[in-house]
Amino acid sequence: MSIKHLLDKILDKWPAKAVCLIIAIFLYFFHQASVIESKTFVVPLQVIEDGLVMHVGNAPKSVAVVIRAGEETIKSVLPSDISASVCLDNITQKGTYTLPVNITLAESLMEYDPFEVKLKDDTVSIEVDRKAIKYVPLTPSVVGEVAHGYEIDTILMSPSTIEITGPESILMATEQIYTTRVNVSNAETNFSTETSYQQLNKLLTVVDEGPFKAEVSVKPKTMEKEYNSVKVEVLYLDSSLELSEPLPDVSIKLSGAMPILENYILSRHTVQLNLYDIKDVGTYEVPLKYVIPANLQLIEKSDDVLTVTIVRKPGEEYEETSSEEEE
Repeated sequence: MSIKHLLDKILDKWPAKAVCLIIAIFLYFFHQASVIESKTFVVPLQVIEDGLVMHVGNAPKSVAVVIRAGEETIKSVLPSDISASVCLDNITQKGTYTLPVNITLAESLMEYDPFEVKLKDDTVSIEVDRKAIKYVPLTPSVVGEVAHGYEIDTILMSPSTIEITGPESILMATEQIYTTRVNVSNAETNFSTETSYQQLNKLLTVVDEGPFKAEVSVKPKTMEKEYNSVKVEVLYLDSSLELSEPLPDVSIKLSGAMPILENYILSRHTVQLNLYDIKDVGTYEVPLKYVIPANLQLIEKSDDVLTVTIVRKPGEEYEETSSEEEE
Protein backbone atom coordinates (compact mmCIF):
# COMPACT_ATOMS: atom_id res chain seq x y z
CA MET A 1 0.00 0.00 0.00
CA SER A 2 1.38 3.38 -1.05
CA ILE A 3 1.77 6.22 1.37
CA LYS A 4 -0.78 8.23 -0.57
CA HIS A 5 -3.32 5.43 -0.29
CA LEU A 6 -2.64 5.16 3.47
CA LEU A 7 -3.16 8.85 4.00
CA ASP A 8 -6.40 8.67 2.08
CA LYS A 9 -7.60 5.87 4.35
CA ILE A 10 -6.68 7.85 7.48
CA LEU A 11 -8.23 11.05 6.31
CA ASP A 12 -11.37 9.35 5.07
CA LYS A 13 -14.17 10.45 7.43
CA TRP A 14 -11.59 11.99 9.76
CA PRO A 15 -14.05 14.02 11.87
CA ALA A 16 -15.79 10.84 13.00
CA LYS A 17 -12.47 9.14 13.70
CA ALA A 18 -11.26 12.12 15.75
CA VAL A 19 -14.39 12.03 17.86
CA CYS A 20 -13.93 8.31 18.46
CA LEU A 21 -10.30 8.85 19.50
CA ILE A 22 -11.28 11.52 22.01
CA ILE A 23 -14.01 9.28 23.40
CA ALA A 24 -11.51 6.41 23.73
CA ILE A 25 -9.01 8.58 25.58
CA PHE A 26 -11.75 9.85 27.90
CA LEU A 27 -12.93 6.29 28.59
CA TYR A 28 -9.35 5.23 29.34
CA PHE A 29 -8.80 7.96 31.91
CA PHE A 30 -12.27 7.40 33.38
CA HIS A 31 -11.43 3.73 33.83
CA GLN A 32 -8.09 4.54 35.39
CA ALA A 33 -9.72 6.99 37.76
CA SER A 34 -12.31 4.42 38.74
CA VAL A 35 -9.70 1.88 39.83
CA ILE A 36 -7.35 4.34 41.67
CA GLU A 37 -8.28 5.43 45.20
CA SER A 38 -6.84 8.11 47.44
CA LYS A 39 -6.28 8.07 51.19
CA THR A 40 -4.90 10.71 53.58
CA PHE A 41 -2.45 9.75 56.32
CA VAL A 42 -1.45 12.05 59.17
CA VAL A 43 2.15 11.21 60.05
CA PRO A 44 4.46 12.67 62.71
CA LEU A 45 6.88 15.35 61.54
CA GLN A 46 10.44 14.72 62.69
CA VAL A 47 12.62 17.80 63.15
CA ILE A 48 16.25 16.99 62.38
CA GLU A 49 18.42 19.45 64.34
CA ASP A 50 21.96 18.10 64.53
CA GLY A 51 23.55 21.43 63.59
CA LEU A 52 23.97 24.79 65.34
CA VAL A 53 20.28 25.58 65.84
CA MET A 54 17.16 23.95 67.23
CA HIS A 55 13.46 24.69 66.93
CA VAL A 56 11.61 26.82 69.47
CA GLY A 57 7.97 27.75 69.81
CA ASN A 58 5.18 25.61 68.40
CA ALA A 59 6.69 23.62 65.53
CA PRO A 60 4.20 21.47 63.55
CA LYS A 61 3.99 18.00 65.07
CA SER A 62 2.50 16.24 62.02
CA VAL A 63 1.71 16.64 58.31
CA ALA A 64 -1.01 15.27 56.03
CA VAL A 65 0.15 12.93 53.23
CA VAL A 66 -2.20 11.94 50.39
CA ILE A 67 -1.62 8.52 48.80
CA ARG A 68 -3.17 7.56 45.43
CA ALA A 69 -2.98 3.94 44.37
CA GLY A 70 -5.03 0.94 43.35
CA GLU A 71 -7.74 -0.30 45.66
CA GLU A 72 -5.85 -3.37 46.83
CA THR A 73 -2.57 -1.47 47.08
CA ILE A 74 -3.93 1.31 49.24
CA LYS A 75 -5.39 -1.18 51.70
CA SER A 76 -1.91 -2.50 52.43
CA VAL A 77 -0.39 0.93 53.18
CA LEU A 78 0.20 1.63 56.90
CA PRO A 79 1.03 4.99 58.56
CA SER A 80 4.32 3.47 59.71
CA ASP A 81 5.31 3.04 56.05
CA ILE A 82 5.49 6.81 55.67
CA SER A 83 7.80 9.21 57.51
CA ALA A 84 8.07 12.98 57.21
CA SER A 85 10.95 15.20 58.30
CA VAL A 86 12.30 18.71 58.08
CA CYS A 87 16.03 19.42 58.40
CA LEU A 88 17.54 22.41 60.24
CA ASP A 89 21.18 21.39 59.84
CA ASN A 90 22.02 24.01 57.22
CA ILE A 91 20.69 26.93 59.31
CA THR A 92 23.17 28.85 61.46
CA GLN A 93 21.26 31.93 62.67
CA LYS A 94 18.23 32.58 64.85
CA GLY A 95 15.02 33.35 62.96
CA THR A 96 11.85 31.99 61.36
CA TYR A 97 12.27 29.86 58.23
CA THR A 98 9.98 28.22 55.69
CA LEU A 99 11.41 24.78 54.97
CA PRO A 100 10.48 21.90 52.66
CA VAL A 101 9.04 18.71 54.13
CA ASN A 102 10.80 15.52 53.06
CA ILE A 103 8.80 12.30 52.64
CA THR A 104 10.39 8.85 52.98
CA LEU A 105 8.50 5.68 52.02
CA ALA A 106 9.11 2.11 53.09
CA GLU A 107 10.89 0.03 50.43
CA SER A 108 7.88 -2.27 50.18
CA LEU A 109 5.86 0.58 48.65
CA MET A 110 8.31 1.16 45.81
CA GLU A 111 7.10 -1.89 43.85
CA TYR A 112 3.53 -0.64 43.50
CA ASP A 113 2.37 0.99 40.28
CA PRO A 114 0.45 3.20 40.09
CA PHE A 115 1.46 4.86 43.35
CA GLU A 116 1.36 8.60 43.92
CA VAL A 117 2.40 10.54 47.03
CA LYS A 118 1.52 14.16 47.68
CA LEU A 119 1.71 16.50 50.67
CA LYS A 120 -1.21 18.76 51.44
CA ASP A 121 1.36 21.36 52.57
CA ASP A 122 4.84 20.71 51.27
CA THR A 123 6.51 23.41 53.44
CA VAL A 124 6.34 24.36 57.11
CA SER A 125 7.32 27.52 59.01
CA ILE A 126 9.62 26.93 61.97
CA GLU A 127 11.21 29.34 64.45
CA VAL A 128 14.78 28.41 65.40
CA ASP A 129 17.39 29.59 67.90
CA ARG A 130 21.05 28.85 68.38
CA LYS A 131 21.96 26.02 70.75
CA ALA A 132 23.75 26.92 74.00
CA ILE A 133 25.10 25.41 77.24
CA LYS A 134 24.74 26.83 80.75
CA TYR A 135 25.48 25.78 84.34
CA VAL A 136 22.77 26.72 86.86
CA PRO A 137 22.21 26.05 90.59
CA LEU A 138 20.18 23.00 91.59
CA THR A 139 17.60 24.34 94.05
CA PRO A 140 15.71 22.02 96.43
CA SER A 141 11.90 22.13 96.42
CA VAL A 142 11.03 21.79 100.11
CA VAL A 143 7.63 20.45 101.18
CA GLY A 144 6.25 19.84 104.64
CA GLU A 145 7.13 21.35 108.03
CA VAL A 146 9.89 20.25 110.37
CA ALA A 147 8.95 19.29 113.93
CA HIS A 148 7.65 21.99 116.25
CA GLY A 149 10.50 24.03 117.67
CA TYR A 150 12.89 23.22 114.83
CA GLU A 151 13.91 24.90 111.59
CA ILE A 152 15.95 24.07 108.50
CA ASP A 153 19.51 25.30 108.85
CA THR A 154 20.88 24.40 105.40
CA ILE A 155 20.13 22.10 102.47
CA LEU A 156 23.24 21.13 100.50
CA MET A 157 22.73 19.66 97.04
CA SER A 158 25.21 17.26 95.48
CA PRO A 159 25.98 18.35 92.83
CA SER A 160 25.21 21.98 93.60
CA THR A 161 25.07 23.01 89.92
CA ILE A 162 24.02 21.13 86.79
CA GLU A 163 24.61 21.52 83.07
CA ILE A 164 21.66 22.29 80.82
CA THR A 165 21.45 22.71 77.05
CA GLY A 166 18.79 24.32 74.88
CA PRO A 167 17.86 27.43 72.90
CA GLU A 168 20.07 30.37 73.80
CA SER A 169 17.19 32.77 74.52
CA ILE A 170 15.54 30.33 76.93
CA LEU A 171 18.82 29.47 78.67
CA MET A 172 19.57 33.13 79.32
CA ALA A 173 16.26 33.45 81.19
CA THR A 174 16.84 30.28 83.25
CA GLU A 175 18.40 31.07 86.64
CA GLN A 176 17.98 27.71 88.40
CA ILE A 177 16.57 24.22 88.10
CA TYR A 178 14.33 22.93 90.91
CA THR A 179 14.48 19.42 92.29
CA THR A 180 11.51 17.19 92.83
CA ARG A 181 10.02 17.31 96.33
CA VAL A 182 12.31 17.14 99.37
CA ASN A 183 9.99 16.18 102.23
CA VAL A 184 11.04 17.56 105.64
CA SER A 185 7.83 16.73 107.53
CA ASN A 186 8.38 16.35 111.32
CA ALA A 187 12.18 16.26 110.97
CA GLU A 188 14.15 16.82 114.19
CA THR A 189 17.59 15.63 113.08
CA ASN A 190 19.81 15.93 110.03
CA PHE A 191 19.08 13.55 107.15
CA SER A 192 19.84 12.99 103.46
CA THR A 193 17.59 11.91 100.61
CA GLU A 194 17.74 11.33 96.86
CA THR A 195 15.85 13.51 94.44
CA SER A 196 15.56 14.28 90.73
CA TYR A 197 14.82 17.50 88.81
CA GLN A 198 11.69 19.24 87.62
CA GLN A 199 11.43 19.90 83.89
CA LEU A 200 11.26 23.66 83.52
CA ASN A 201 10.84 23.75 79.73
CA LYS A 202 10.50 20.85 77.29
CA LEU A 203 13.14 22.47 75.07
CA LEU A 204 15.76 22.36 77.84
CA THR A 205 17.82 19.24 78.43
CA VAL A 206 19.51 18.40 81.73
CA VAL A 207 22.76 16.63 80.87
CA ASP A 208 23.04 14.72 84.18
CA GLU A 209 19.57 13.42 85.01
CA GLY A 210 20.48 12.31 88.55
CA PRO A 211 19.48 11.08 91.03
CA PHE A 212 20.85 13.93 93.15
CA LYS A 213 21.57 13.96 96.88
CA ALA A 214 20.02 16.50 99.26
CA GLU A 215 21.65 16.81 102.71
CA VAL A 216 19.22 18.52 105.07
CA SER A 217 20.52 20.11 108.28
CA VAL A 218 17.87 20.71 110.98
CA LYS A 219 18.44 22.73 114.14
CA PRO A 220 16.30 23.89 117.08
CA LYS A 221 14.83 27.35 116.81
CA THR A 222 16.23 29.93 119.21
CA MET A 223 13.69 31.72 121.38
CA GLU A 224 13.64 34.18 124.27
CA LYS A 225 11.45 33.93 127.35
CA GLU A 226 10.85 36.38 130.20
CA TYR A 227 10.33 35.37 133.81
CA ASN A 228 8.86 37.96 136.15
CA SER A 229 8.37 37.94 139.92
CA VAL A 230 11.24 35.54 140.50
CA LYS A 231 11.85 34.85 144.18
CA VAL A 232 15.36 35.34 145.57
CA GLU A 233 16.74 32.49 147.64
CA VAL A 234 18.63 33.60 150.78
CA LEU A 235 21.65 31.47 151.64
CA TYR A 236 23.79 31.12 154.80
CA LEU A 237 22.26 33.89 156.88
CA ASP A 238 23.39 33.59 160.51
CA SER A 239 20.69 31.99 162.63
CA SER A 240 20.63 34.96 165.00
CA LEU A 241 20.03 37.44 162.21
CA GLU A 242 17.19 38.18 159.84
CA LEU A 243 16.20 40.55 157.04
CA SER A 244 14.42 43.67 158.13
CA GLU A 245 11.95 43.30 155.28
CA PRO A 246 11.19 40.79 152.51
CA LEU A 247 13.40 40.86 149.44
CA PRO A 248 11.94 42.28 146.22
CA ASP A 249 11.30 39.93 143.35
CA VAL A 250 13.52 40.14 140.25
CA SER A 251 12.94 39.47 136.56
CA ILE A 252 15.13 37.75 134.01
CA LYS A 253 15.12 36.90 130.30
CA LEU A 254 16.56 33.65 129.00
CA SER A 255 17.54 32.58 125.51
CA GLY A 256 17.84 29.02 124.23
CA ALA A 257 16.54 26.23 122.03
CA MET A 258 12.75 26.32 121.73
CA PRO A 259 12.18 22.60 122.53
CA ILE A 260 13.98 23.18 125.85
CA LEU A 261 13.04 26.71 126.82
CA GLU A 262 9.37 26.94 125.92
CA ASN A 263 8.39 24.49 128.71
CA TYR A 264 11.28 25.26 131.09
CA ILE A 265 10.29 25.98 134.72
CA LEU A 266 12.67 27.98 136.90
CA SER A 267 14.19 26.28 139.91
CA ARG A 268 13.80 27.91 143.32
CA HIS A 269 17.61 28.11 143.32
CA THR A 270 17.78 30.23 140.14
CA VAL A 271 18.44 33.55 141.91
CA GLN A 272 20.52 33.43 145.08
CA LEU A 273 21.65 35.94 147.72
CA ASN A 274 24.67 34.65 149.65
CA LEU A 275 24.91 36.20 153.12
CA TYR A 276 27.65 33.95 154.50
CA ASP A 277 30.08 36.82 155.16
CA ILE A 278 27.56 38.95 157.08
CA LYS A 279 27.94 38.42 160.85
CA ASP A 280 26.41 41.58 162.29
CA VAL A 281 23.49 43.90 161.81
CA GLY A 282 23.65 46.66 159.24
CA THR A 283 22.83 47.63 155.68
CA TYR A 284 24.72 45.87 152.89
CA GLU A 285 24.89 45.73 149.10
CA VAL A 286 25.08 42.08 148.16
CA PRO A 287 25.57 40.74 144.60
CA LEU A 288 22.98 38.32 143.24
CA LYS A 289 24.00 34.99 141.84
CA TYR A 290 22.06 33.57 138.87
CA VAL A 291 22.16 29.80 138.42
CA ILE A 292 21.18 28.99 134.80
CA PRO A 293 21.46 25.60 133.03
CA ALA A 294 24.39 25.33 130.60
CA ASN A 295 22.05 24.89 127.61
CA LEU A 296 20.34 28.23 128.33
CA GLN A 297 21.68 31.78 128.34
CA LEU A 298 20.84 34.67 130.64
CA ILE A 299 20.49 37.73 128.40
CA GLU A 300 18.73 40.20 130.70
CA LYS A 301 18.31 40.67 134.45
CA SER A 302 16.60 43.36 136.46
CA ASP A 303 19.19 43.48 139.27
CA ASP A 304 22.86 42.74 139.80
CA VAL A 305 22.89 43.57 143.53
CA LEU A 306 20.32 44.02 146.26
CA THR A 307 20.54 46.38 149.23
CA VAL A 308 19.52 44.54 152.37
CA THR A 309 19.20 45.55 156.02
CA ILE A 310 20.13 42.90 158.54
CA VAL A 311 18.72 42.96 162.07
CA ARG A 312 18.84 40.61 165.00
CA LYS A 313 15.98 38.34 165.71
CA PRO A 314 13.91 39.65 168.66
CA GLY A 315 14.67 36.75 170.96
CA GLU A 316 18.40 36.89 170.23
CA GLU A 317 18.54 40.61 171.11
CA TYR A 318 16.91 39.97 174.55
CA GLU A 319 19.27 37.16 175.42
CA GLU A 320 22.30 39.33 174.56
CA THR A 321 21.03 42.22 176.77
CA SER A 322 20.40 39.91 179.72
CA SER A 323 23.92 38.55 179.57
CA GLU A 324 25.41 42.05 179.72
CA GLU A 325 23.30 43.02 182.80
CA GLU A 326 24.43 39.95 184.74
CA GLU A 327 28.03 40.90 184.21
